[in-house]
Amino acid sequence: MELPIVLTASAIEMSDFGLNPFISFTGGFPSKIVPQRILKWHLYPATKDNGDSTAAFAPYGMRKIEALLAREFGESNVVTCTPSNLPKFVGPETKAIGISTMDPLGIGFVSRTYTSLVGFGREPISAAEFRELMNNPIMRKYGSKIIVGGSGSWQIIRGNMQDAYGIDTVVIGEGDRAAAEIFRKAVQGEPLPKIVQTEKPKMEEIPLITKPSLFGVVEITRGCGKGCQFCSPTMRTRYSFPLERIKKEAELNARAGSRMIVLQTDDIFLYKCKERFIPNKKAIVELIETIDRIPGVEYIQPAHAALSPVVYDQKIIEEIAPMLVEKGRWPYNGKKVASIEVGIETGSVRLMEKHMKGKALPLEVKDWPEIVTQAIGIFNDNGIYPLATLVTGLPDETTEDTLATMELVDDLKGTKIFYVPLFFTSEEDCLLRASRQMDLRHLTELQWDFFATCWQHNIAIWHPQYRPLYAAGAMFGFMFYYMWKHGAKVLQPMMKLVGFPKS
Repeated sequence: MELPIVLTASAIEMSDFGLNPFISFTGGFPSKIVPQRILKWHLYPATKDNGDSTAAFAPYGMRKIEALLAREFGESNVVTCTPSNLPKFVGPETKAIGISTMDPLGIGFVSRTYTSLVGFGREPISAAEFRELMNNPIMRKYGSKIIVGGSGSWQIIRGNMQDAYGIDTVVIGEGDRAAAEIFRKAVQGEPLPKIVQTEKPKMEEIPLITKPSLFGVVEITRGCGKGCQFCSPTMRTRYSFPLERIKKEAELNARAGSRMIVLQTDDIFLYKCKERFIPNKKAIVELIETIDRIPGVEYIQPAHAALSPVVYDQKIIEEIAPMLVEKGRWPYNGKKVASIEVGIETGSVRLMEKHMKGKALPLEVKDWPEIVTQAIGIFNDNGIYPLATLVTGLPDETTEDTLATMELVDDLKGTKIFYVPLFFTSEEDCLLRASRQMDLRHLTELQWDFFATCWQHNIAIWHPQYRPLYAAGAMFGFMFYYMWKHGAKVLQPMMKLVGFPKS
């Protein structure tokens, strides 16, 4: 059944990873170490279809665009499907193929870091899958216009791959206001601009999804406003969506069989926050209680949380944690726990003041290390074990700054936290986009030690039973590779990681 508008994404972005959103980070890991067909079967199986080859679930952003286009062109003229089902919908009548992407070239924070660290320079899975999608002959067989958007579309421009992939239009930014006009031009055969830099939408221009999203994602806030210079959400207008609107989208997902509801936000404490980013306890508790009562919801997963509000008003955590733990996705030592992604980023007050001063609001940035340790303690006391990002190689980072981060990690020793240490990456839509990115060549011995310390903690807390096996593999594999590639500076950090004391 050929349709005028077909929407899709790469295979890895059309999977729910067995309903485990944190496993989606593996898209930034290297491909070809394990054959992709095996990874697709075990790690990121395609979302099921509805019996008519349309996707039962799809990325949330794509569902937003689908809702806009269905309103503009009629629901019968727009379809979303997995890459394997493209031949069933793309034909002579297809005027436009829309593609959503988060990491098309594998140059985001996670991809750049872990492909270089563990992949011996191999291509990230996310990039390999995007390339496979773009090389599919069906994409150009009938002359359909190819329109690419999503949070990773900037990579195509940065990597100079628009022409190589035969992409007619790359959409940079939020598509709520611009999508209908771009696709109208494609359908009517009018010339398309190569690059569209979108305008920020008003809240009333942002549609409700009309079909279910992967992971049961619903958007509770958009944008941030705290001004972190390496982060793109601060460039967007901040909205807190009405509770009734959030409830409608969550109920739609639950009715479709999504057992999980992911509350999409750059910080749950932004939801209806007050002046100076003071958290609104009443609104946050009401939000979690509302989602908790929806029939069929087994798991509730807030996407992100800031740390300062936890310290500012720990009663919020005390009230919502029982619901989050009861509907947590992960066990730890036989008991249910909840998790949430938090951004520690650095232990250096100097770097905080320079690049992300607003991150400490509504508290004072000078107290950042104490804020972090207190917040993680409050989370842990209430059964919430966070996943935390840290960034090394920030612009102007000194040895003293790295040591401050190491000291903070040492202060957190024994806490239930999973570290994701990352290289600084200058994404296109952030204030530090012109700054030099960190890479393996520029890592100091201390920064290698930082990575080793974080992963030593992860193994000790989360998988201590695998330590002997990991140590053997690292000793005879990674250690010698890294010494050959990067010199003696990696010896002590690698020995520390596998359990040998530093001399």
